[in-house]
Amino acid sequence: MSLREEQLLDDVRQRLFAASESTAPHAVGLELELIPIVQSTRKPALAFRTENPSTVDVLTRLGAQHGWREQPSEEDPSSWQLADGARITFEPGGQLEISSTPHATASSVIESTRTIAELLRDAMAKEGIELIAAGVDPYNDIGVVPLQLQRERYTGMTQYFESIGPSGVRMMRQTAALQINVERGAKPLTRWLLLNAITPAVVALFSNSASYAGKGTNHTSYRAHLWRTLDDSRTGIAYDERDPVTAYLKFALDAFAMRSGSKTRPYSTFREWMRGGDVSLDDWYFHLSTLFPEVRPKEYFELRSADTIDPDSLAAPVVFVTGIIYDERSAQRAFEIVGTPNPDLLELAGIKGVAHPALHRVSRALADIALDGAESLGENYISTRDRETAASYFDRKLSQG
Repeated sequence: MSLREEQLLDDVRQRLFAASESTAPHAVGLELELIPIVQSTRKPALAFRTENPSTVDVLTRLGAQHGWREQPSEEDPSSWQLADGARITFEPGGQLEISSTPHATASSVIESTRTIAELLRDAMAKEGIELIAAGVDPYNDIGVVPLQLQRERYTGMTQYFESIGPSGVRMMRQTAALQINVERGAKPLTRWLLLNAITPAVVALFSNSASYAGKGTNHTSYRAHLWRTLDDSRTGIAYDERDPVTAYLKFALDAFAMRSGSKTRPYSTFREWMRGGDVSLDDWYFHLSTLFPEVRPKEYFELRSADTIDPDSLAAPVVFVTGIIYDERSAQRAFEIVGTPNPDLLELAGIKGVAHPALHRVSRALADIALDGAESLGENYISTRDRETAASYFDRKLSQG
């Protein structure tokens, strides 16, 4: 028996957009990615034990030193779980990802993630590896970055993206982002609207990937450009103010299903695949995990718009997002600035960044609102030090505009 649209609409409504109740209503989690580069050659440092230097070997030694729990994989490099629940994993091109657990306060998650990043950087540097905080590899083209994860998710994704064009595999193997995860809250649809509406400012403020493969690009965030061009059916702003939940279901059903095709069989949208065969809930859940809108609904809302950032500046994006969405007055002020989500402005943000006058004005206004909101949330939630770090970052970035 295959799936029905009514069943999937109920799943989206109840599992992805229902109000959330939490003992920590302002909880925040981070996923910070860094790109390993061999210092002497500027070539990628790969996640293969046969490499010298090997990022896997460095992590194995570091994990043993600190008592991290190594989680082996049959086909892929290990991952590591830390004492506080954070995880260190590899992305398909060997990028390292630090994934925090949800923290009750912004300063706690900033400190935890920054400390892990510093440990990794120090250990890698001793072996001649630099972990760079750029949205895309500025030195290398895709030809020298093999796929380093062989499980079905990534081999299937590679086949699918290669059937479309070059941007997909470059995104998989050569980009690095910062994802900020926040509670859905008591009014999830209102928060969903606001998060989607601020994405152009997030792209513009935190863009740092103007160079790729040794050359300048015409984009302040080439990472954002790769996302814009890899597959229109599963990226962008997935929002419709008339009925956001049904709109997200439509977005998901109209995206091509990676399990529906192969090198020899054309891919179908999930809607077509579901109507034509026996498709399971597991296929549906997998499909949802392969959608990459700017904001992705899960058991929390995942904001995906920012290039990765140097750990020393990590407070800036965290203050920006939490200060706006978790302080009620700041959220209302932000709504008055941004209105409804604007896909055209999102694309422009990746090209011009804060150099564009409209984006500069919006970003400056939202940064000020975020700082006010962070102060209102209190010292115990966001420390003075983190607010000052964020303010300095905003001033530096916006002085470039």
